[in-house]
Amino acid sequence: MKTQGVVLFLLFGRLVFSQTLNHYYGNLHAHTGFSDGNKDSLSSGVTNPSGSYAYAKLSQNFDFLGISEHNHYSSANNPGFKLPRFQEGLNMAQSENQDHQFVCLFGMEWGVSSTFNGHVLIYGFNQLIGWEVGIPGVGSNYSVFNAKSDYDGLFRKVKNQPGAFCYLAHPYATDFSTGSSAATALANAPYNAAYDSAIVGMPLRSGLAFSTSQNYDDYSSGNYLDYYKRLLYIGYHLGIGYDHDNHYTNFGRSNAGRMVVMAPSLTRANLMNAFYEMRFYASDDPNAELNFSLNQNPMGSILAGNVYPSIEVVHLDRDGEQADSIKIWRGFKNDPSGIPAQIVHQAKSTDVTQFTDFSVQSGIEYYYFSEIKQTDGQWLVGSPIWYTPQAPVGGLKKFNEETNVLYQPDAQRVYVYSTSSLPFDIEVCSAEGRCLHKQESCKNNYTWDISGLNSGIYWLRLNQSGHIRTWPLYHRQR
Repeated sequence: MKTQGVVLFLLFGRLVFSQTLNHYYGNLHAHTGFSDGNKDSLSSGVTNPSGSYAYAKLSQNFDFLGISEHNHYSSANNPGFKLPRFQEGLNMAQSENQDHQFVCLFGMEWGVSSTFNGHVLIYGFNQLIGWEVGIPGVGSNYSVFNAKSDYDGLFRKVKNQPGAFCYLAHPYATDFSTGSSAATALANAPYNAAYDSAIVGMPLRSGLAFSTSQNYDDYSSGNYLDYYKRLLYIGYHLGIGYDHDNHYTNFGRSNAGRMVVMAPSLTRANLMNAFYEMRFYASDDPNAELNFSLNQNPMGSILAGNVYPSIEVVHLDRDGEQADSIKIWRGFKNDPSGIPAQIVHQAKSTDVTQFTDFSVQSGIEYYYFSEIKQTDGQWLVGSPIWYTPQAPVGGLKKFNEETNVLYQPDAQRVYVYSTSSLPFDIEVCSAEGRCLHKQESCKNNYTWDISGLNSGIYWLRLNQSGHIRTWPLYHRQR
């Protein structure tokens, strides 16, 4: 809720998000011996999801693991997933899950590896979707039938299942066809609202699927950024993550890249909600943070307003690595130029940048996303924010012109000035929520020296007659 009558001068920080969100690192795409994973089970001793979760919990900078077994059995020579094991996998994930320590998710990878087909990760749909009937020794291998290669049926089933979502795995231009031709593939066909409701994202990178590395060093050299921009151009609302696609027992350790999810705390419910809301991003670096906001709203937001979009990007790395460049991309559905997205702002050799887009037109839904390259070449790409300007009489206004938010990076204090006669309470807290300083019943203005605080993100909480607002503050000690 907007705090009335307060002019806020942040002399050491940046406005990033209007809600408290932490960054959690993991992977949604992995396989165990329940399908065609744990290929090294004879040496690793790990054969099932329980053992795989236990292994993943000990990996560095790894907060969650999603196991997505192949939905089909195929044959004894290419074993996939047998129906009874789906419930076993769900039970193992439940048993191994430790909210606030390590989150265990279990789903399926549905699809066919052939032209005009493709694979889709599905979570929150707690029944096995399949097409196999009368397999010798197996029988009907599904709880919910969906014909092979029927992606229209698949996306609609997931859309109609509360709490379920699809995530496109290692997509190609001709994948997910509804008519067995390149022209009807997802990336070539017109926008479909039902599919948009079902699909929450796709990876920037995937694999290496058959890597045996346990040293965090086997990065994929390819990426799907162009495909991602194509889907955004068509009109889809989806985020961008990072996949390992493990087939060996090296969960979290095949490479150091991570899917990063932003949530209030590390619980299964919070992470699932963050996936629905597209609050995640891709990072080659396992302890870097990408904070991207538009008018103080986090990535994944779909917004409309009567102000110009004011964008902020903050890069933070626990190892002290610096950003070499920050790019902000912008596009809109079916742009007549035919260009999916263009760079509208770029900053060099900085960890923080701001940009206000004064060129937008009313009534057009724009999407913005950020890209960071670190000085060591590692890459971070964030999910978009969609924004539709809606100009009132008199046109769009500048965002936050009432609050006059200023930034002076060399200053070492918090300064709040109120234009209202109403007193306000102020709290400064650590990233974990521990109160470091509190002052009640402030009048007109308040200053607090923070030169003794270590570098990091802190939280400023203002309460003025029950109107409460919270800002993260990016502080680097001088």
